[in-house]
Amino acid sequence: MNAAAILKKFICINESSPSLKNEKLLLNAYELIKKELIDTNYSIERVRLAHKIFGYLGDKGLHERIEAMRKYLQSNQPKSPEDQFWANWELVDNLALLKKYKMMIEEQRLFLAWAQKNMSLDHLLKVMYDSTQAIGWVEEGRSDEWFEIYYDLMNRVKPTESNRNARVLYAETATGLLLFNLNKYPEATVEIKRYSDIVHEDDSWIEYIKFLMRLRSFQLELYSAQGDWLNYEKTVNEAILEFINNINRHNNNNDSVSIDDICDMAHEIGTCLMWEKRYKQAMPLFEFAIQNQGTGITHYFYAICVWATQKNRKATLENLKLAEMKVKGNGGLRSRYKKMFLEQKEFSDVWEDDEFLSVFLINH
Repeated sequence: MNAAAILKKFICINESSPSLKNEKLLLNAYELIKKELIDTNYSIERVRLAHKIFGYLGDKGLHERIEAMRKYLQSNQPKSPEDQFWANWELVDNLALLKKYKMMIEEQRLFLAWAQKNMSLDHLLKVMYDSTQAIGWVEEGRSDEWFEIYYDLMNRVKPTESNRNARVLYAETATGLLLFNLNKYPEATVEIKRYSDIVHEDDSWIEYIKFLMRLRSFQLELYSAQGDWLNYEKTVNEAILEFINNINRHNNNNDSVSIDDICDMAHEIGTCLMWEKRYKQAMPLFEFAIQNQGTGITHYFYAICVWATQKNRKATLENLKLAEMKVKGNGGLRSRYKKMFLEQKEFSDVWEDDEFLSVFLINH
């Protein structure tokens, strides 16, 4: 069997019954893909497969991703502009995930210069629009530079249906930086308006529901920061009503609303409530998302709520274990939850608890 077949088997088994026993399959796929990369001189097909496999292997896997991207870009393989763009983007992103911010900024600047020569203006938005990467500029004290690039590109790009996704993600990142990292609320208000305008360009947009809910989360954060609890409660109620209405639409066989969209809504609202320590309100939303979708990060956030409100050891441990083991929606997070756990204040009383620490995968 090749790496692709073993990975497919691992994912299939893991989805039905997440277990530490399944990790042997993942490690087999890992060993095979390393050999296949060399045998094919880093063909794009094998590089993309390796990217997926490495994403389930914690920090070690992220380092391997970076090495694979560099070797692919340096290889004599024929490369389409789109494949080069993808590899460069992943190189920058995985440096950001590992918080190697100085190197990340250097690579992102080189990537932007390459894209300016080889790709469309719409692609330039994609070079810069990721929030994990943008945080690196803030951490290095270079947020002003990031925003100079942001305002320049957003003012230059002509709004179209095809670039709406890139524009809204770029505006989303700018809004998030101003709200969560820089605490510049007047500027954030302006960007929330820009974000809202993009979202509402077309209410029939296939991604409208997803970004509308993220808009609600930004509004909630702004109201919380400003102590505007009247508008906070109003917006929470509006978001929950939208969530319920979309459940009804889905149950009435409305194909425009997928169950994943609804679960994402539940997760988004629940997360906002959780950060405000409104755990009991968040829990039914996370429970819905777990029952109907079950991504690792939702299990993790639910575990926070359970421990904060109930100190239910069995349920908390089970959800932390599932957060670590799940594959769906968990690329780049598996084997990395221990770091998050050790920074989560709700878990401070069990940071040194061996039973809790034992649920986390070692970096394979």
